[in-house]
Amino acid sequence: MPAHPLRLRSIHALAVLRRVAIAAGFSTAASRGCPLHAALARRGAPVGTALELYSRIRAAASPTPYTFSLLLASLAASSSRSPSDAGDSDRLSAAGLAHAQVLKCGALGHTVVTNCLLKLYCALGLLPDARRVFDSGGDALDTVSWNTILSGYGKSGDLLAAREVFGRMPERSLISWSAMIDSCVRADVVVLVSVLKACAHLGAVERGRWIHRFLETERLKGRPGNVMLETALVDMYCKCGCLEKAWQVFDGVQSGDVVLWNAMIGGLAMNGHGERALELFRRMLDKNFAPNESTFIAVLCGCTHTGHVEEGKKIFESMKGHGVEPRREHYGCLADLLGRAGLVEEAEAVLLDMPMEPHASQWGALMSSCRMHNNINVGERVGKRLIELEPEDGGRYVVLFNLYAVNGLWEDARAVRQMMEERGAKKETGLSFIEWNGLVHKFISGDTRHPQTSLIYGLLQDMEQRLQLIGYVKDTSQVIMDMDDEEDKGITLSYHSERLALAFGILNIPHGMPIRIVKNLRVCRDCHMHAKLVSKLYQREIIVRDRHRFHLFRDGVCSCNDYW
Repeated sequence: MPAHPLRLRSIHALAVLRRVAIAAGFSTAASRGCPLHAALARRGAPVGTALELYSRIRAAASPTPYTFSLLLASLAASSSRSPSDAGDSDRLSAAGLAHAQVLKCGALGHTVVTNCLLKLYCALGLLPDARRVFDSGGDALDTVSWNTILSGYGKSGDLLAAREVFGRMPERSLISWSAMIDSCVRADVVVLVSVLKACAHLGAVERGRWIHRFLETERLKGRPGNVMLETALVDMYCKCGCLEKAWQVFDGVQSGDVVLWNAMIGGLAMNGHGERALELFRRMLDKNFAPNESTFIAVLCGCTHTGHVEEGKKIFESMKGHGVEPRREHYGCLADLLGRAGLVEEAEAVLLDMPMEPHASQWGALMSSCRMHNNINVGERVGKRLIELEPEDGGRYVVLFNLYAVNGLWEDARAVRQMMEERGAKKETGLSFIEWNGLVHKFISGDTRHPQTSLIYGLLQDMEQRLQLIGYVKDTSQVIMDMDDEEDKGITLSYHSERLALAFGILNIPHGMPIRIVKNLRVCRDCHMHAKLVSKLYQREIIVRDRHRFHLFRDGVCSCNDYW
């Protein structure tokens, strides 16, 4: 039967040990009473140094798991440097000897020793040996063990093996995800900007923070002064509701451009800080940055979210003076500003008189304002126009249906409902996302597929009972009137996707941390009131990013001041 590769390597190591130690300038004589444990921690020391120190420790006393972990870590560090003190064969021999000593002393059952041995073999590129250690690790394996072998495969370019390990992991951390990403892509500026954009879209702030730390620790070439990367960081933090972090990055940029300023202004606007957005816009002009089309969209949005109607009108009128011709998006922002303030007739006139045809999204914003202010006259015209523009979008029928129903126009409401059914139009499904422990959890309204479903629904029922005791009553006015029973409509509201995500957050996220939720649709009035009361009752900070803006719920109050 052929000898095991590790045994052959260990036998060879015994033969070369004396030669390696002598070449390094150390005596092979034992030095009792001088274990020198700490000396093994030196990084980058020659292979012979580590072996000599271990030999002296072994002669003086029985080695401990700590001894082996330091020895293996020292060899791994030496192996990662250029081979100036010994050849590759000596490094392999030293690894074999160390492994043999670990087996002989029965230290492989200790997790820290197993992990250091895995790291050593991965550093040497001996992935088959590392895999044998890993597969025989048993109870000694932990998350670090899995991450080490995963990273080893990734760095060696064995993507299939990395994916196999990643798929089997009993628990994944941020390190696991980053190791898998490293296996798939090369971390250059373009890739990192793309990943930051994905984090911004999902509200995955922890992954975004990891990338930020990576940029700072790895000193990525091109990061200092790379405005595109700095802008992506600002945008990510803004879209995750971390304005102070966004501001720190923004202030740290030595020489930015208009895109960076736009990201910060837009982030302030989205988070409800319209005054700060306007102030930053003025500061931008003072520093002689020329605003562009995107700048004015961001500033007008800031005015919209804070109800600064007159200021918004003046900014819109100033565009041509800055050499920017108003486009469809700018007219849409102006109409939205007017509509949210209740000036729906004036907003309709803006859309009708603009020099280009409005998009359905701009009419849709005005329709939301009509529903908010219960303006049936403008709302009926806008609602019918929207159905003509997007006959397959069920949401267009729903808003007009509800507007008719609230005003008691049941014949018109039934006609809209029948039209919706005949055309097979479907309303967009409500989705909410929440990140925790490196994973993004997705919830659908009424969803029961999440592993914690029973706990989530149990908490929501308890939560509702406690809220009712302090006067909470469901607002079912915005639920589509295809159910005659008010109780049925109330049940529908109880399990909106953001409520499921909120319950998950309360169950899993520690009390001192904010709960961050991203939703693809506008938050309804009832869920908005529900979140305000929950923030007070449970003393939690809740941040919800819906289709239009951020809502920061704290102590029973929302940052939007109920204007959204």
